[in-house]
Amino acid sequence: MRYLKKSLVGKVPYHSKKISDGIILNANESAFETPKKIIKLIKDELDNIDLRRYPDTDNTLVRNELAKVYNLDINNLTIGVGSDQLLDCVFRSLIDNEYILSCNPTFSMYKEYASYTNGKFIDIDFLPGFIFDLESIIKNIDKFKPKLVIICSPNNPTGSVIERSELELIINKTDGVVLLDEAYSEFYKSNYDLGIKYENVIVLKTFSKAYALAGIRVGYAIAAEDIINTINICRPPYNVSTISNIIAAIAIKNRYLYRDNIAKIIKLKDELYDNLCILGLNPIRSYSNFIFVKLNDVIYKHLLEKKIYIRRLNYNGEFWHRINTGTAEENKILVQTIREVL
Repeated sequence: MRYLKKSLVGKVPYHSKKISDGIILNANESAFETPKKIIKLIKDELDNIDLRRYPDTDNTLVRNELAKVYNLDINNLTIGVGSDQLLDCVFRSLIDNEYILSCNPTFSMYKEYASYTNGKFIDIDFLPGFIFDLESIIKNIDKFKPKLVIICSPNNPTGSVIERSELELIINKTDGVVLLDEAYSEFYKSNYDLGIKYENVIVLKTFSKAYALAGIRVGYAIAAEDIINTINICRPPYNVSTISNIIAAIAIKNRYLYRDNIAKIIKLKDELYDNLCILGLNPIRSYSNFIFVKLNDVIYKHLLEKKIYIRRLNYNGEFWHRINTGTAEENKILVQTIREVL
């Protein structure tokens, strides 16, 4: 990469191998397909689409539906190609060689986006059991005065959550912006209203997880109008396709169709946690749609041999694994396969 700018030397393009068979539990996708009623509503709308035209650059259709659901002004919302694009916009619009504070481990892309803006990243380790270390977060806010504080709750990859009272302590302690990543909040609870209550809070949400729509790549931010306008400075025009706008609007308008699946996923996740405990593996209690657990090389390699795919992560020199909740049958096969080598 001879023309790559100096600040990016050493980086490689992101690549995720396409897996077409086996049990895929490595991407935190929904265990269940998009509801059939949603698919029918989408098909009915496709006959009316004029694909010659550029999409609405303001994504008005889905923003209107979201505004109704959350009882917000439409100007408190912006839409991205997944919440990833909005994260990129947040970093590019806010950070210029300034401090960013977040927890460790957490979503790996935070550090990537920080590096593109010369952001200086401050890692706050979790307490034992992967509990948010509120005291250390506050102490380091006082010390470094970060421009951006990122809290992912439920946290990826640990499944840990932070309580609302603790969030508000953090918000009131900092002069910077607090970004609350709620990609998995449908599996626990949401504090989306903090994006309106406080002028320095951004709440990020997505259709990729609970709504079983990772393939359309739509995420959204809730915040005060001034912050939304700040993010939109770096948001590309026509960023979300016409089809993705329509699908996301249909999904949020008919969100009741997802309730049963979300409840099933939570139940299956809790059962998987219990079964891993029975095997003596000491998983971390999760409030998301995945489990975080330490596995040895023998177990991990055996799972790969059986085409069971989970996410391996290096944390403090040890390999931990994030296992997406699958269907009841997939979870059963997973547990049986682990048991074979214990």
